[in-house]
Amino acid sequence: MIGIFSSFFILDLSLRIFSNQYVGFYKWIHYAPNLFTFSWIFLIIGILYLLPKKIRMIVYSILVIISNLLIYAEYLHFSILKRFFTFSDILLAKEGSNYFLYAISKTSLKMIVVLVLSLSFMIITLIVMKKTKETTRNQYYYIGLILVMVILVGGTRIFANYKLGSSVDPLTWEASYKPKNIYMDFNNQNKSLEVSGIYELLFRSTYLYIKDNIITNQSKIRKEIDEYLENNANLSENKANDYTGILSGKNVIYILMESIDSWLVTEEVMPTLYHLEATGLNFTNRYSPSFGGGQTINSEFAMNTGLYAVENSKAIYNYDKNTFSNSLANVLKDNGYSAISIHTNSGNFYNRTYFHEALGYDAHYALDDIKNINDVDYNYYNDSSLIKNDETYNWIVREEPFLSFIITYSAHVPYDDTNDRCVSNPYQLKVEGNKELSCIRNLAKETDEMLRILIERLEEDNLLENTVLVLATDHYAYGYGDQSLIEEYKNTNNTYLLQNVPLVIWSPDLEHEDIDIIMDTADILPTLFNMLGISYHPSYYVGTDVFSENHENFVYFSNDVFYDGKTLYDSNAGVKNATVDVDEIMKKIKTKIELNNNFIISDYFKDK
Repeated sequence: MIGIFSSFFILDLSLRIFSNQYVGFYKWIHYAPNLFTFSWIFLIIGILYLLPKKIRMIVYSILVIISNLLIYAEYLHFSILKRFFTFSDILLAKEGSNYFLYAISKTSLKMIVVLVLSLSFMIITLIVMKKTKETTRNQYYYIGLILVMVILVGGTRIFANYKLGSSVDPLTWEASYKPKNIYMDFNNQNKSLEVSGIYELLFRSTYLYIKDNIITNQSKIRKEIDEYLENNANLSENKANDYTGILSGKNVIYILMESIDSWLVTEEVMPTLYHLEATGLNFTNRYSPSFGGGQTINSEFAMNTGLYAVENSKAIYNYDKNTFSNSLANVLKDNGYSAISIHTNSGNFYNRTYFHEALGYDAHYALDDIKNINDVDYNYYNDSSLIKNDETYNWIVREEPFLSFIITYSAHVPYDDTNDRCVSNPYQLKVEGNKELSCIRNLAKETDEMLRILIERLEEDNLLENTVLVLATDHYAYGYGDQSLIEEYKNTNNTYLLQNVPLVIWSPDLEHEDIDIIMDTADILPTLFNMLGISYHPSYYVGTDVFSENHENFVYFSNDVFYDGKTLYDSNAGVKNATVDVDEIMKKIKTKIELNNNFIISDYFKDK
């Protein structure tokens, strides 16, 4: 029993100690997370000893191996994305497998030692178990074992909940650093791990997933949304401002740029994007927060709907049966536009073939699935090929007015010699002694070449004057190994502030402005609608037109953090020297998150 206990406990304990180095919210020595973990291990031991010895040994081996894989995956996930995953993120495992080797490169010696220790405990335990005589079993054995299980499991769980302390009003800032509130809400993966342990984290996130997606009464949620919108009629006001209609009637080329971080946008590396920032509307204070699994798909969804993915729910692309009548594509189609999307990857990746149909696109061109592109030398991993090739260019540029949503690929990880497009140094941007920096510079230049050639071709076809380019990065370059270089370039080492990434809205007749209004990805869509002069329902989005009176002067992130353009309020550190009404902003944030989630979970727009 000691061996069984140790093989599981060391995994949880090491992950919480690892977490404390970075999150540091709830120390690993506290009672609650250890007691939750004890309750799960006691349950496992009890179930194992209800089984015959041979079956017990097999089941035990399987459970330890699965636990090792899960803890290793959690460690890698946090090392790259700075947050632990929950049940809903596991649904993204298939997509993440394409970058398995890159993730493996993040493994540390400490993690290897922990895994080896756990597996060593397992092997020793199996040897001892095999040599130990089976206990005589009768009805009293089973009754006694079950009684002991109930007392141990139930007792440790009750005591764990008690040691979490009391909760407070969930709409206050204090709720974001009360252990009991963290456990009850379970919206903050990093803190949730520290207050509950890894086994409770996975169990509770699974329970919440089932509750929200299988048990939830959707009609009741829709009614609650209706009541909220009726009581907040001001959210529906659509007042004109100085930017209303300045892009009226123009074609829209909407570009989600993979990993094009702000420090890459220089005259040397990305001269075209550098020029567009200097001549168009350059939103210098735009952030790309992530909710739910997958940062690219999260930004992709937010750009198209003005909403965010739902935490502790199924992956957002699995809501492909939902009705998104207020999405970018659907609203523009209602105004006479055609709409297509295009991306390098397979249509099965992030379920884009069906998900983009739900988002309103007439077609999604998944280039990895298309084998008959009319060009022998066509390389769809190079973004510029989209524009160089007449066939793909004609999918993007069609009869006016049109909407084309392009998701670039070139700057995706890996940034080493395993990436063939880096070995050749095609744009001669090599940095001596730094292969990784040489690689990402060349990949970023490839995306810039796409933009340069696109503008040239639009001008040749007399379409440039009547077209607006909206260029937004999906996330900062978190896959770049030397994070200290990014932190130096961006003058911050804060994970949230690093999410400040490019957004440019450009058309030849737009006057240049550097716009420092603080905003996030969900704000892009209503801002564009306003500039196109298109009527929309402001209350159906959590994002707002940045030029409107209703735009809030803060951005919020997962893990109960918000930024007002001057100060980052992080609940991990509590509130110090607050210059804003923190509780009031937290109430607004909690309301936005609840409204956002309810829109999606209830399929609210189905009958709208």
